Amino acid sequence: MKNVGVIGAGAWGTALAVAARRAGARVRIWGRDRDVVASINRTHRNA
Repeated sequence: MKNVGVIGAGAWGTALAVAARRAGARVRIWGRDRDVVASINRTHRNA
């Protein structure tokens, strides 16, 4: 399994992370706003 890191938790970063995960990679997203990152971790969605 490959590891993928995505810098940025906005719309594009989230889309890239989803695509990588669907391709079977382990994904880590780094974001500037802790609340946004916590929300993504909790809901698996970027609202």
